[in-house]
Amino acid sequence: MKMTVSEICQLVEGELIGWGDGVLEGLASLDTAGPGDITFARRDKLKAAAHSKATAVFVPERVEGMEAAQIVVENPYFAFGSLLHILAEEQCDHPREIHPTAVVGKDVQLGKGVALGAHAVVGDHCVLGDGVAIYPNATIGSHCTIGDDTVIHANVAVREYVTIGRNSVIHSCCTIGGDGFGYLQIGGKHVKIPQVGTVEIGDDVEIGCNCTIDRATMDKTVIGNGVKVDNHSHVAHNVQIGDDSMLVAYARIGGSTVLGKGVLLAEDVGITNNVTLGDGCMVGASSKVSHSWPAGSAILGAPAQKGADEKRQIVLIKKLPRLYETLRKLKAIVEDKLNTKV
Repeated sequence: MKMTVSEICQLVEGELIGWGDGVLEGLASLDTAGPGDITFARRDKLKAAAHSKATAVFVPERVEGMEAAQIVVENPYFAFGSLLHILAEEQCDHPREIHPTAVVGKDVQLGKGVALGAHAVVGDHCVLGDGVAIYPNATIGSHCTIGDDTVIHANVAVREYVTIGRNSVIHSCCTIGGDGFGYLQIGGKHVKIPQVGTVEIGDDVEIGCNCTIDRATMDKTVIGNGVKVDNHSHVAHNVQIGDDSMLVAYARIGGSTVLGKGVLLAEDVGITNNVTLGDGCMVGASSKVSHSWPAGSAILGAPAQKGADEKRQIVLIKKLPRLYETLRKLKAIVEDKLNTKV
């Protein structure tokens, strides 16, 4: 990236304060930025920003005494993120063509500009849209459909009959469409129930590294449009996740659970089977959810309960040692008085 301060100011539609001819070639944090860098400062960091050695700083308001050029925007981090997008595109190293070692099955439809990395495998009867990029060693099973501009990173395994929408990203080492965990106990033995459904992933979805999305027993497991799934998360068979929901790291969702639109699961949340969370529910970190909650609920704890109730209990638990000591002293006083009367 190489742009002047003025060019960046125009890009983000900000207000320039200071010298606009400085050339910017790097992006850095507020603590490490130096000449040639641009950084950002939230409102609580404006005093530190005044002493920044960066060439330019995104700020939410004018800062007196700052030597660096200031670009005043409503949301400095969002403006900085727009530059990160540009840098990411420059650093992008997607496969650019079909590698000689890639394997393409029969009756496969490849759109314009499809790229397959070394040893990538595309099974029979697949449809890959325009601009799809499949990284090395990724495997796409038969009868899969992948939408335009979707990226499948290295070592991903997409099983048969899976559908992935447009402009989605599946990061390394994910498994999409593995068998759901379906067994019956017959005569003391675990008898497998075949998993013959599929997985349907929408548009603009991003799934982090080492995630597992199980195929349905029947019908389909559904990941809606705009859903973001962090690393090491697990989605079981027949789960439905509504549009624009977010699963932070280590989220685990049991079979046939339904998440509405815009649901947020913080890190290390576990949800048991057959639970429904309504639109806009928020589940706090490390919570364990065992029953359904209506739209807009904010829950926390193990087992999960209303967030306000959980926080109140946390406060009371911290007070228990002092309460115990008070009770012990009161007990001693009462016993002493009783003994005195005797």
